[in-house]
Amino acid sequence: MALYEMIKDIEMFQNFTEEERRTFSEMEHSMLGFNEGDVIIKEGDQCSSLFLLVTGKVKITKEGVGNVLSELKPGDIFGEMSFFTKKPRHSSVIAAERVMTIKMNDSFFRKVTPEIRDKIKNYIIERLISRLDTMNESLIKIARYAKGNILM
Repeated sequence: MALYEMIKDIEMFQNFTEEERRTFSEMEHSMLGFNEGDVIIKEGDQCSSLFLLVTGKVKITKEGVGNVLSELKPGDIFGEMSFFTKKPRHSSVIAAERVMTIKMNDSFFRKVTPEIRDKIKNYIIERLISRLDTMNESLIKIARYAKGNILM
């Protein structure tokens, strides 16, 4: 399946013009496929690429927690924290099924047009703000729960 067909329904590309979608899909990409159970990112690794999940689902895990922290679907981005901070990976990302990703790094961003780069950047910012909102809501719930248990 052509990349254009794979990305046309992904949220990140909804603000792209038709021409930008075609330009993006015709670029030389680091398309990477993974099978169920493959480790895409290993916690602690020193790597500064981020990934756009094009097809399939992945699980986010952390050593010592024992549970899946999150499950991502097509259109989600992962690895962005290490991309921006250049620090080791905070968690692992494991393919929950057959997945296809686009690996983006500094070299990738030098190849794209400024307009496409800005739209990707804006999408990443929106996703990070959404995650921060979700985390804040969770912290409020935890604080309320803890406060209620202390009073009892």
